[in-house]
Amino acid sequence: MSKQKTRSASDRRMRDLGPPEKVAERRHKAERRLPELTDLPYEEFEAELAALGKQAAVFLRRFSSGQ
Repeated sequence: MSKQKTRSASDRRMRDLGPPEKVAERRHKAERRLPELTDLPYEEFEAELAALGKQAAVFLRRFSSGQ
């Protein structure tokens, strides 16, 4: 029986060090992806939230019925 190789405890993605050694950079931009915040009127936010709620309700109905 072979032992599984354990992964390193550190997460390379938390630091912006580029790709691992001997691997070419595949990203178009080398910077990490960081969230971008935008201003949104409250009415639009409510509409988005309601739409997400409806999508979640449909998903939960399908999931609970076994489809």
